[in-house]
Amino acid sequence: MKLAFLFVAWLLFAAPSFDRITVPAGNGPGSVAIADVNHDGHPDIVAVNMDSRTLTVLLGDGRGHFHAAPGPPCPTGQSPNDLAFGDFNGDGNIDIAIANTEVPLITILLGDGKGGFRPSEHSPFTVDSHPHVHGLAVADFTGDAKLDVVTDDWGRNQVRLLAGDGAGNLIGPGKPFATGKRPYQRVRTADFNRDGKPDLVTTNLDDNTVSILLNDGKGGFHSAAYPAGVFPWAVAVDEHNGDLAVIPYDRDIRDPKQLLVTVLINDGEGSFRAAKPLSLAGCRGPDRIASSEGVIAVTCASNSKLFVFEGGTASVLDVPTGWSGLAIGDLNGDGKIDIVVANNTQDTPHGLTILFGK
Repeated sequence: MKLAFLFVAWLLFAAPSFDRITVPAGNGPGSVAIADVNHDGHPDIVAVNMDSRTLTVLLGDGRGHFHAAPGPPCPTGQSPNDLAFGDFNGDGNIDIAIANTEVPLITILLGDGKGGFRPSEHSPFTVDSHPHVHGLAVADFTGDAKLDVVTDDWGRNQVRLLAGDGAGNLIGPGKPFATGKRPYQRVRTADFNRDGKPDLVTTNLDDNTVSILLNDGKGGFHSAAYPAGVFPWAVAVDEHNGDLAVIPYDRDIRDPKQLLVTVLINDGEGSFRAAKPLSLAGCRGPDRIASSEGVIAVTCASNSKLFVFEGGTASVLDVPTGWSGLAIGDLNGDGKIDIVVANNTQDTPHGLTILFGK
């Protein structure tokens, strides 16, 4: 009995805890990302708004306070579903690539270095993706010192590489590379084998795998598949060690015991092994997943829960999520992981909940 009590007490002590604030966003906030977009050395927050088709930019002061960037919101194009950062025109400012789902388009927004963005001259760019795009990844995949975009072509079981011209434009319709069956939701990039070249990962919904595409540095990829639980839906890459965390598409799950986070450990050479999965019991509609420094966060769209795993311990918080967005990072410089969740439910004002780790 004493040992059981101590174990429960340890779980309560070890579970992460947070302070929270809510900040305004546009209508239907979706994907969220963190970067220093105005060169002040402090992390800022960027979110795409699916209903108003605009970009929300919140500038941070490094102490946990945020204010809207000056000027009117920048248009994102139709159905903005995913975003990634990069300098597409070589001016030293962070730009943004956006996957416009329901249409096969990629929008490029050029940053002014002060928190403002505008569409590049020829944006949006058409992709030969069937039937449309969902996710994207940004890096120099071809080795020419110009940023490129990879997006999903899930109806054909492949991804497509659109080369960048270094002036803010993408060259379509994109070069195809095979993956597993139905890489439906996300494509992400990291240097999985530590050779200095950006690689790719996709979740393959219909064959229960992830595809790891190792880059040859010239725009070519060599693919390998790894089991990733049932109906792998979204994937997060821990940028510190290249490990993967994958959540399932729970609409297809019939056995509740299969509602798990699959964790794949990177050996540093681009191969992966499964670790003990993490239970998502009580999470309805797992939608977004993020990972950093051993912390894994998952949003539950259908019952507005946020699962946070740290050291194998789960903490469950009530956060108005909906089918929205999620990002994690240190927003106030205290060395602890903070979490940003987009609020996209009918019962709450549209905004972003920021949870500061204590």
